[in-house]
Amino acid sequence: MKMRHWPAGCAVVILLLLVLSATTFAQAPAAQGTTRARVVAAPHVYLMRGLLNMFSLGMDRLGEKIERHGIPTTVANQLAWDELADEAIANCKSGRLGAIMLIGHSAGAISAIKMANRLNQAGVIVALVVTFDPVLSSPPVTANVRKLVNFYFSNGVGTTVPPGTMFHGSLINVDLKARNDLGHISLGQADDIHDQVLRYVLAARNGSCHR
Repeated sequence: MKMRHWPAGCAVVILLLLVLSATTFAQAPAAQGTTRARVVAAPHVYLMRGLLNMFSLGMDRLGEKIERHGIPTTVANQLAWDELADEAIANCKSGRLGAIMLIGHSAGAISAIKMANRLNQAGVIVALVVTFDPVLSSPPVTANVRKLVNFYFSNGVGTTVPPGTMFHGSLINVDLKARNDLGHISLGQADDIHDQVLRYVLAARNGSCHR
């Protein structure tokens, strides 16, 4: 095999290039290690179905409509509100969560208000609560809620949502007793009501869970 002989000057240049490359490569991991990933606070909508998970499937449809606008959602049974509250508190304090929005139907509407109450105890802001015909008796809305909209039937099983003593946000109780086309179950599936709620969600999505 024939060996190629390099001029002395070229050999020196090549040696210097090899030394510089090795030094740069050795320092690269240290430079990368000082770079921290940027945490982006994203909005999240928690939707709660009512009793037995059977009569509130409109919450699933509404969740799908919200996600089409790039907003993450969680749909769960009304009994999971305390676990969802713990999750939201942790994610807010870690900086991963931006605006928190709660939506519930029937017994799930009561759970949405209970979840807002738990978040209030942790010092966490709720940008929006929407309730669909909360049954029997509703807890008052707490001071950490920026806006609550309650759709209910005064001539049915639903009820109004009262303000708490320290509440200073926006509270709207919408009586749908004139809507003969809707009832307690069908309310959660009504497309025109979904459209109204979607507008509320889009208006609140840039809020913060911090005071």
